[in-house]
Amino acid sequence: MDNGAYQKYKQENPDVYTPLSTYDYLDEFVHTLTNAELVVCAVAIVLALIAIYKIFAKRKDKHLDDDEK
Repeated sequence: MDNGAYQKYKQENPDVYTPLSTYDYLDEFVHTLTNAELVVCAVAIVLALIAIYKIFAKRKDKHLDDDEK
């Protein structure tokens, strides 16, 4: 139907399925972090701790306000 154009295309451009394990430069886990990445992680942890502290401090203040009434 297509005058063999598809067969010609498949012959010139074969499908290549290469497993990822053949690539040496791919690494599943990062073994070293740059200084910038360490700073970003540290800032994220500090912000998370501050947020958790504020949540519990706010609950404590509400509990004390309820006891005074």
